[in-house]
Amino acid sequence: MSMTQQGEKNLLEARLGDAVTKRERGEIAHLSFLTPREKREAERLLQQWGLRERAFFFGGYPEAERVCLFLLPDYLVDCLPAPLSDCELDTVKELLGETLCEAVSPLAISGSGFRKLTHRDFLGSVLGLGLERDALGDVALQNEYEAVLFCPRSLIPFFKTHLERVGNDAVRVREYQMGPSFTDGRKYQRITDTVASARLDCVVAALCNLSREAAQTAIRTGAVEVEYEACERPDLALEPPTTVSVRGFGRFILRSFDGETRKGRLRLCADRLI
Repeated sequence: MSMTQQGEKNLLEARLGDAVTKRERGEIAHLSFLTPREKREAERLLQQWGLRERAFFFGGYPEAERVCLFLLPDYLVDCLPAPLSDCELDTVKELLGETLCEAVSPLAISGSGFRKLTHRDFLGSVLGLGLERDALGDVALQNEYEAVLFCPRSLIPFFKTHLERVGNDAVRVREYQMGPSFTDGRKYQRITDTVASARLDCVVAALCNLSREAAQTAIRTGAVEVEYEACERPDLALEPPTTVSVRGFGRFILRSFDGETRKGRLRLCADRLI
């Protein structure tokens, strides 16, 4: 682990410790948008502290990558009809009420319809207003002209006033009502292949069209992450579904190993995020 990553973990642990103190005072505590890596580390710490069943992660929709963490005091958890992890999303949302809406609100950003806009266009223009990335949640493309941004409710007036253009296109900003037409905007390329085993080096070689030796080098030099954590073990056995990121090649979701060929190789099925 690099010094930067260790510093980030220490900072997250300190922030989480402050949230735990607030929770113990009987208040709902929350941390602003966490990356997938930070979420996993927060889950590990909360499990270690015996508080995992007091925590709720939410980023605006069930498949959100960037999520806020909410720590619930005991009296609220005791109101639930089941353990927090088993409760329906609507039940928890009703319990948290305005606290959830204040932290995570959807905002639609719509172009003129004459210029195609990308995820990079939307995110670049939003960050160009001087905001830090960790202040914001996902940017979900709805089509080539519109995206939904998840952010704290307090930022909505700021965006309505200052976000006038995305790329070279004029845009309008409005509050968004989540509905069945919402999409996370992610697109995938299907990858199928056969591998000798479920080892990480075999899978990386297949996903990136590399030799086994080149895949091992990428792993040992820290270019590969498994579930958003750096992994330098070529022999790690993967169990689908698993997210694998390879620097320079992108992010992949290992979906399944669908049986064996006559030669005893595993049939790999995965998706590459494009």
